[in-house]
Amino acid sequence: MNVEKRVDEWLQELISKGEPVELISFYEELPIRVKSRPISIEEKFIQWENHPKLKLAINDFGRVYTTFKDPFYNQTRVLAADVTYHNDKLIETTKLKPFEEPRFSREFPRVTVSPKLPIKLTLLPDGEKYKNELTYNVVDVSENGIGFLSEKGEFSLGDKINLGVELPYGSFQSEAEVRSLEPYDSKEKVGVKFLNLNQKFRNLLHKYVMTRQREILDKIRLLVE
Repeated sequence: MNVEKRVDEWLQELISKGEPVELISFYEELPIRVKSRPISIEEKFIQWENHPKLKLAINDFGRVYTTFKDPFYNQTRVLAADVTYHNDKLIETTKLKPFEEPRFSREFPRVTVSPKLPIKLTLLPDGEKYKNELTYNVVDVSENGIGFLSEKGEFSLGDKINLGVELPYGSFQSEAEVRSLEPYDSKEKVGVKFLNLNQKFRNLLHKYVMTRQREILDKIRLLVE
């Protein structure tokens, strides 16, 4: 029996017992966790109870996750499904499948950037590949890295770049390495990790992340209450 069939059997048992499972989605990169009961399972789709916080997250992210203790291997798997439809009472997703989601293995929490807490990011000239000072729109940030938008093909994995980062609480410069490149509408999202960042500047990033988390949580409470 393959893993998809084992997951189906597990869901059918949950449905028969009326038991909920934890579903996880993301709102502005903040994980949202709710308990939800599976309602029905079909050949290609699953229906679940909806929840105001979950509805908010799937509008932003469009995917849900859960964990499954696989009895065949005696290990816990992360499963993912894409949301295909939702209303106030239920959500419909594709079938759950094993998925490697890097968000669950992050060393530090990541948050999106808001207009209330802007970040200015500048690429500093290095005298070789990057000869001009350029600014970029920041998408998200953590204590050890930052994500920003660039033109497609502007950067390559492994590139070492020098960045100037201006936060609401202070600024710093750091060398960084390009660790990820993802399509983002007509542009490319570049994810970099700061290299050899001292504790003073890491504290600035930590303060930003914590403040932004509070802002997101306040927004969630306002929207779902």
